[in-house]
Amino acid sequence: MRLPDRVEAVLLDMGGVLLEEGSSYERAAEDPALIATLLGMGIESPRELVRARARRMRDAYRALEAQCTQPDLEVLLADTPPAVRRLLLRAFADVSNLRPYPYVAGVLRRLSRRARIGLVSNTIIPGDHHRRALELAGAMRWIDAAAWSASFGRRKPDPAIVHHVLGRLGVPPRRALMVGDKIRTDVLVARRAGVRSVHLRRRGTPVTDEARPDFVIRDLRELPALLARL
Repeated sequence: MRLPDRVEAVLLDMGGVLLEEGSSYERAAEDPALIATLLGMGIESPRELVRARARRMRDAYRALEAQCTQPDLEVLLADTPPAVRRLLLRAFADVSNLRPYPYVAGVLRRLSRRARIGLVSNTIIPGDHHRRALELAGAMRWIDAAAWSASFGRRKPDPAIVHHVLGRLGVPPRRALMVGDKIRTDVLVARRAGVRSVHLRRRGTPVTDEARPDFVIRDLRELPALLARL
């Protein structure tokens, strides 16, 4: 009987695992500095503009879920003046730029003693702002490779984004774990990519037959002990 391969890479989802899920982009309409700037640029109804563009981006992203693709933000916001478009995207990044959970850097440090660490995250806009937040929290130093879907062009559960990160880590799928809190993206992409899956299942999360995880944990801080057993 063939023994399971040793785990050499741990791939982590971001939202719900390393930090809270990003807040609604519509919250940017509550920023008085943004609204004042838009008024100064000649936008007559800035709050309505911010909310409308936020809804448009979210709806376009959801519409492409089955194809696992990303909306082209330049095309999607083509009717918005370039200077306004850049301002809106920065504002949307700011409201979704949440700090990692306080224990994340410590968990990643412990994991790094046994495996290489990758980040695989679905995002609507490119993830540079998330990288900066992880760096400020001291977490990015432990992540060897990262891919945000808005930058990569494909999203989970398309296995291409997982294989891309594993290629950068130099680790084959059979020697990797994918850790995430969503069955329909994280666990399913692991199955499609040939990677073992760990479902971070918090209390109250429904169980589904869509894709059964190989392992279940209730808190990210349980992960180093699980890895030690594999």
